[in-house]
Amino acid sequence: MNLLFTRDLKTELADLEQVFKHSLLPWWDNIDNYVKNLKNDLTWMILPPVVMSIYQYTGHSRQLSISMSSIFRNCYLAHRIHGLVKDDDEGQQYDQDLQFNILLGDYISGRVLKALVETKTDYLLNDFAQMIAEINQGMVIKHKLNGSFNQIIETTRVPFYATAFLTAAKLAGYDTECCQIYRQMGYHFGMAIELGQDPISQQQAQSHVHKCEHIFVKIHRGKSSNSSLEKAIRELHSHFCGLEEFAVV
Repeated sequence: MNLLFTRDLKTELADLEQVFKHSLLPWWDNIDNYVKNLKNDLTWMILPPVVMSIYQYTGHSRQLSISMSSIFRNCYLAHRIHGLVKDDDEGQQYDQDLQFNILLGDYISGRVLKALVETKTDYLLNDFAQMIAEINQGMVIKHKLNGSFNQIIETTRVPFYATAFLTAAKLAGYDTECCQIYRQMGYHFGMAIELGQDPISQQQAQSHVHKCEHIFVKIHRGKSSNSSLEKAIRELHSHFCGLEEFAVV
């Protein structure tokens, strides 16, 4: 899925690459191969511009939007590296590769905490902890409970989107109810994106697009028009709903 709204964020995404690499020094040369293996991973590609879009939409600075995009990218990278660690039933070899994957994933998680402190957003740590706990439960659903495609997507990938929208709202000073509304919008946005990878799930993805749009219409009043977030939602609508009218005016 190629979403064109990312073109509006071209310079920010270029700056993100620099911030992201700098955040992983001096281990970048060891991490680069893991990153290259994610080049065709939709979540890896689309999550950073989505984080930027919601942070810009809620009024945050360009620099914070880039920093938070790097933080979420690091969270996803740590999750994928830790996911390389199998259990005994899956034939895990207790060798140096196992040790390195564990240590590297932990190292990146530690860099996330450092970045939260540096951006003075460390009070969001509980939200990130809850996100990681939910994702870990999702890995159990995936590997031990034979969960469905929807269940796996919902618990291992969508929490990144939902937490991005939630934290953007929290940092903007919105009240608890409003923050949860933003979280729901992120949840439906993420479900639409991730389910859209499976042709069988297109109708379900369309349902989540409609729910995302409905929330966006409710919160949109007074916001600047033609934001990258609105463009992203419009593109999802166009992709899954065709010529059906988009509700945002």
